[in-house]
Amino acid sequence: MDYLLKKDNFPVCEEILRQSSEQPVDLDFSLPDYCPDIERILKCRLCPTVTSKNITSDRLDVDGTAVIRLYYLDSKKQAIRLCEHSSPFSCSFDLKGLSQDRAASVRIKTEYLNCRAVGPRRLDIHGAFTVTAIVCEKGMQQYCNDIEGVDIQQKKHTETVSTLQGLGQQQFTLSEVLDIGQGKATPESILRSELCVVTRESKAINDKLMLKADADLRILYVTDVESGAQDYMSFNIPITQVIDVPGITESTINDIKLEVLSNNVSLKSEFDEGSTLVSLEARLSAVVFAYEDHTTELVDDAYSTDHELQLGFQKVPVRKLISELNMNNSVRGEINTGDNNITKVIDLWCDNLSYITICENGKTEIRGKLGCCMLALDSNSVPFCSEKTLDFVIEPELPGSVSDISADTEINATSMSFRISGDNEVEIKAELSVTGCIYQNTKVKCITSVQGLEDRRKEKDNTAAVTLYYADKGESLWDIAQLYCTSVEAIRLENNMTDDVIQAHAMVLIPM
Repeated sequence: MDYLLKKDNFPVCEEILRQSSEQPVDLDFSLPDYCPDIERILKCRLCPTVTSKNITSDRLDVDGTAVIRLYYLDSKKQAIRLCEHSSPFSCSFDLKGLSQDRAASVRIKTEYLNCRAVGPRRLDIHGAFTVTAIVCEKGMQQYCNDIEGVDIQQKKHTETVSTLQGLGQQQFTLSEVLDIGQGKATPESILRSELCVVTRESKAINDKLMLKADADLRILYVTDVESGAQDYMSFNIPITQVIDVPGITESTINDIKLEVLSNNVSLKSEFDEGSTLVSLEARLSAVVFAYEDHTTELVDDAYSTDHELQLGFQKVPVRKLISELNMNNSVRGEINTGDNNITKVIDLWCDNLSYITICENGKTEIRGKLGCCMLALDSNSVPFCSEKTLDFVIEPELPGSVSDISADTEINATSMSFRISGDNEVEIKAELSVTGCIYQNTKVKCITSVQGLEDRRKEKDNTAAVTLYYADKGESLWDIAQLYCTSVEAIRLENNMTDDVIQAHAMVLIPM
């Protein structure tokens, strides 16, 4: 005998892909004619960026550019020279299923880079970087919430679930013309630019999200190529962008991931001598997950008052968003310049940032490494480069005591500062922005099938209207009712009880 199971479902966020593709970099090239000969290499950087990501029903295509930036000294040992070489790259990731409600995030990490000058104008470069694609989609988790049958008794479990109400992604362009200012020397070329974007505020209404963010741009530029004089400038650019997120409402909790895919900074002085204008063209991507707490009942056990049952079960994954992360953290350390007595710091930046998020014993811990790179002048005013890797640990505070947690975090180095503390010592400080969400993940037992074994009928004692049962403290009414082929509600009514568990040793009347 089969029983009818009533089933319902709730929308969930399913990660359907987390895959990496390693991209090799092997170059043997000569400097362009306009670049002077190499006297000494200061720093060689591999800077891969994403120009586009396109997700279809069965594939994610990622296109980008791997830029090699070589900072070196010429024979005069005064000016820092920059030579760039760009190579396009592309990679594809196969997707399963046909869902259209999908969003993709792409992360790029430089694995290693070896650069060697084989002559005053030739370079031998070998390295690799990894493109990691993370694709999530809106899925449905099915569960049983009721069983039909007059002889069926069922136990239900109430759960609060963070259901995925909306999922959206959008790429957009940040285009700005900025003025360095009349009080600054006219720039002749740009040595380095850095763009960091942090979400500040968001508001949802009518399937749309109004996103407000700050874009911090810092540039190091040359004011005199012959003498090698440099200067730097920073800009704060407010961003307002409307993103389509079907299903988002004012009551949803929104997990927003804002990425800088690529950025290009150029000087207007290339076309207008004496201009102090800077042009910024950046490509950004926003991915939004909108959650809303929903309370539901799942049937996790059942029995028949007439015969034995054969039950099927499954573990239903339940995810609840318990905390949003939006915090700042400082990392401090020192750079020792060795034999180079430092007189001036030209520039300091985060060259590499890697981290892992560990959730254990009800705590979340973010462990990472921050690679710092510094260009400076020695006592002879000759530029040199020093590097240092700083370890850091961040422990976000959680609301109360929770277990079975996971975290989806994003960390950006928003600023770097320094103080020369000795002839060869520089104190450095990095400000980190930590955003993301922390989830509680549990698996709840739920019935998937019920079959009555009619040849195994239960024996009932019909000689009396009630039976006296001596219950111990902590016994469950469910177990007692199942033992005597009656219902929990009948025992409650007979004994004027409200609890599901016996609170003290007592006599309980069991209606037969």
